Amino acid sequence: MQRAKTQVSVALGVLALGCGSAPGSEPPQVPVPVAESRLEPTTPKTPEQHFRANLRDAEARARQQGFSVTEVLHLDGHHAAILLYEPAQDSAPATRLTRFEAVSTAPGAVVSGESGMVELQKTRGGGQLWDLRGDGARFVVLGLTPCGASCGQAEPFVLELLSDRFVRAEHSPTCPTCIQDFDRDRIPEFSFRLLALKVAPCSRVSCGPSYGLEVEVRGIESWEGGRYARDLRDFVPIYFDRLRRAKRDGERVMRAKHKGGRCPLTALRTAAELYVYGRLIGESETDALASADAVMQGYDVKPCSTEFDLLAPPKPWPVLRSELVAAELPLLKLERRRPPARP
Repeated sequence: MQRAKTQVSVALGVLALGCGSAPGSEPPQVPVPVAESRLEPTTPKTPEQHFRANLRDAEARARQQGFSVTEVLHLDGHHAAILLYEPAQDSAPATRLTRFEAVSTAPGAVVSGESGMVELQKTRGGGQLWDLRGDGARFVVLGLTPCGASCGQAEPFVLELLSDRFVRAEHSPTCPTCIQDFDRDRIPEFSFRLLALKVAPCSRVSCGPSYGLEVEVRGIESWEGGRYARDLRDFVPIYFDRLRRAKRDGERVMRAKHKGGRCPLTALRTAAELYVYGRLIGESETDALASADAVMQGYDVKPCSTEFDLLAPPKPWPVLRSELVAAELPLLKLERRRPPARP
């Protein structure tokens, strides 16, 4: 009976070996069904998400450098913003500067700078973006004042907003906010200081940020397809209208009474405009100077010393007249190249 049990055990052992692997061989590769993956397919971030991520990165960098965010100026209708920062409170007031960064959807593409005061300049209609070329391009104009609201003059800092990033504008007018379509051709013109006659140096309290008693003549520049030009023939009719206004002002100035009793700034400005605008539309130097001399007849600059806190005696008309003649003026001879409209 014991032997029968042993034989049965051996038989079962052989049977077990037959169902398994032989000693020293690899186990069989049994196929196992794999469950279908339930992971959602990855999708690229939206422009909004890119923009928000760039905002967070910019703010984090600012905090690491000791700045705190004071304002985020979002640009209407675009995934873009201008961030304004100020240094930590323990910074000395004399060295306190406002920092700005222009952030959009492009990763790592940030334009930044510092100034005593930074302002986002808006259009007459309250818009934040400017079309400075008449072709639909989008520009942001920042006013940078070196030492705050109470001193210095704001300088423009112009950024172009391309499809997904900000870049410093390669070309921009001298005064981008001095925009007007004088000839109504849908290409804007910009006023700029074409000529200035400095009558005398002056204290800032008396004469303002320019530190000088002066008169100026405004010129025009406009986009001509590749640059902002000041020598376009399109400007002749505009300057002709300005000359007519200057002649009307000249008639009023010449009729004024008590010419020697006041600082003749209005007369000086009118005389300078008559000369400059006359020369720009083709008048001879002799004729343009004759118009200016007629306006200044009977006026004296000596009263300027009592009306203003001058730091030196004022220049008499003959000296200012010589500076007027020596000024370089543009020749209005080039044709405008019309910029193509942007899609």
